[in-house]
Amino acid sequence: MTSSTTRLHVGQGTHRGPLTVFPIWTDAPSTPRGYLTGASAPVDVAERAGTPAVDQLVLTNRGERPVLLLAGELLEGGWQTRALTATTLLAPGTPSVERVVCVEEGRWGGDLAHARKARRVPFAVRARFDRPDAQQAVWERVSRYDAVAGPSHTGSLADRLDRTAPAARDLTRGLRPLAGQRGLLVGIAGRPAWLEVFDSGRTLAEHWSGLLHAAALDGLGRSPLRTPGAAARSFAERVEGTRHTAVSPAGLGRRLSGGTHLRVDDVRWHDRTIHLSAVLQEA
Repeated sequence: MTSSTTRLHVGQGTHRGPLTVFPIWTDAPSTPRGYLTGASAPVDVAERAGTPAVDQLVLTNRGERPVLLLAGELLEGGWQTRALTATTLLAPGTPSVERVVCVEEGRWGGDLAHARKARRVPFAVRARFDRPDAQQAVWERVSRYDAVAGPSHTGSLADRLDRTAPAARDLTRGLRPLAGQRGLLVGIAGRPAWLEVFDSGRTLAEHWSGLLHAAALDGLGRSPLRTPGAAARSFAERVEGTRHTAVSPAGLGRRLSGGTHLRVDDVRWHDRTIHLSAVLQEA
C-alpha cells in the first residue's frame, strides 16, 4: 500500500451561498500531458451490440492520442443516460467496454449512440458508486433532486442539470481557475465534500464548468454556510495520508484506491498522477 505522491496546497476559498470553492496547487512538475479530454475529445459511445446492458457501454477513441474520461462523466442519450463509474484513459482505435451506472431510471429504449458534453454527476451521486447496492442508491439520490429541479418523467439526472443551469450559472458566476491551479476542493453548507486534481491546468479548465454545475446542483437549497479554510486544509491532508493500493487497470493507466469514509482514487500514467479525486462518502 502507498499514500498519494501528490502534495496538495489549498488556497483561499471563495464563498457563494452554500458553496465554498478552494483552489488547489500541487508540487508535481509540469509536463506535456499527451492525451485529450473534455467535450471535444473524439470518443464514440454506443450500446453493446445485440443485447444492450444497463451497466455497460462501448467507448471508442477515434483519435490518434489517448483520451482521458473521468469518473462521473455523463454519457447522455442511448437507451438511457448513464455515468462512467471510474476514470479511464482510452487507447486510440480500440473499442472498450466500460462500467457505467444508470442515471435515468424510467427509460429503456431509443437511440444506440450517446452524446458527450463533459457534464458530471454531483458528488452526492458519485459517493454511491462504490456501494454494494450502487444502482438502487444512485436512483434514490437522483430522485431527491426533484426538490430543487422538479420531477423528470424519465427520472433523468440530465433533465435536472438542464433545469438548474441558470441557477448554477448565477451561483458560480465569475469563478475561474487561477494561474497554475491544478484542482479544486468544494465545500457545501460548511463542510468539505470533494476534490479533484489534475496533472494539467488545461485539463482542469476543460472540465471546470461541468464540475461547478455538479457542485451547484448539490448546493441548491442547502444552508449558505462558509466552509472554513482550516477544514479544507484538513480534508486535503486526509487525502494525502489515505493509504491506497492498485485495484485495476484504468485503460492505459492504472487505478489506485483507498479509504472508507473518504474515498480516494488516484489514476496514474507514465508514473505520474493524471487524475486524483476524493469524495466524502455519505450515509
